[in-house]
Amino acid sequence: MRFLEMSAVFSDLNDGVLRAVARRMRSVNLRARDTLRLGGEGGDVVVFLESGQVEVSITDGTGRVLLTRRPVAGDIVILPAPRTDARYVTSLYGLTDAVLLTLDRDGLLEGLGPNVEEVAVTLDKLWEQELAAAAAIEAQRASEIGAPIVAFFSAKGGAGTTTLAINTAAALARTFPRQVLLIDLAAPFGHAVLFADLIATGSVVSASKAAAADFEAAIRGNIVNHRSGMGVLPGTLRPEEVDTLTGELTGRVLDTVVRWHKLVVVDVGTSLSEASLAAIERAESLVVVVPPEIAAMTDARRALAIFRDIMNVPDNRIELVLNQRSPHPPLDRAAVESILGRKMSVVVGFDDSRPEDSTLAGGLVMQHDPSSAVSRGTAEIAKVILASLKLDGQQ
Repeated sequence: MRFLEMSAVFSDLNDGVLRAVARRMRSVNLRARDTLRLGGEGGDVVVFLESGQVEVSITDGTGRVLLTRRPVAGDIVILPAPRTDARYVTSLYGLTDAVLLTLDRDGLLEGLGPNVEEVAVTLDKLWEQELAAAAAIEAQRASEIGAPIVAFFSAKGGAGTTTLAINTAAALARTFPRQVLLIDLAAPFGHAVLFADLIATGSVVSASKAAAADFEAAIRGNIVNHRSGMGVLPGTLRPEEVDTLTGELTGRVLDTVVRWHKLVVVDVGTSLSEASLAAIERAESLVVVVPPEIAAMTDARRALAIFRDIMNVPDNRIELVLNQRSPHPPLDRAAVESILGRKMSVVVGFDDSRPEDSTLAGGLVMQHDPSSAVSRGTAEIAKVILASLKLDGQQ
């Protein structure tokens, strides 16, 4: 029950269904140095690591290893979707004596009842994310370059920062497929994974619990990959983890991920927490999102003063983006530029409910409506970032 409640696949089900599923799970012992192989046809469809240490590897039909992970207790092992059957095999190798909790197809059907379709769709999504992760790792192997960091910030909540950050990251991934990472530090309630219609399986905080030697592998394992070609790494999965998201941990993560990406985008939201400041200090481009509202001007001026006078962020590293979130804003572009004493790099027009409609439809607005104001605006932000960082797009 505890593992099911913690899993992104089962957590939304009611207690009665969870108990029915839990009763049908069985405990399997895996001895050290033994290997358990799981294909896509028949057999178990859900496997949790209860205790011990294992290494999970996914191989294709030729036996080539596509992906390896070292899950921690409570993690779910993602198995091939039925439609991919014989093409892939998941193997679990016992690093120590380990105990697995498994559930076969019949048990899943009986335990879930009418909820089976919902869970089956989620399991399929997780498998698609695993294949995307394998493809991303393949693309990143030659990217030991030290990626520049781009931070998105707004002094006011509700400015649309996450919407712009995640759509801009997807736009950048058109230039660098599978080599752009978005880190969501907009604590305590980051929404990047939700907006991208992905399923979070881990976070920066959960990776910090791994042994030092396994930290990079844990970070890689917690990145979920979007079909646009970008990866998304949540900072936290639960609000109570915020205090664990320190500046030191953020710096450690950035040191790790810049080695195998072309660009790292960090959504810090409205936070000036220790973690956010660590990202802003290292950012080679700081995108400040400003809504054309009177109250937001004071906050934006204060934030810009902090960046300039206390953090010594050069003006040429700051890009101001005016995001018109209402059809009749109280301030126009000229007024905002006059108040802030700076020119806007990009103006994003009012887009009505298109970003929210796209989220409900299961994707990003730039994919569902490429001609929308937000899609055009984020494409322009991506161009500004590439120009300021002098990235020519050659891979």
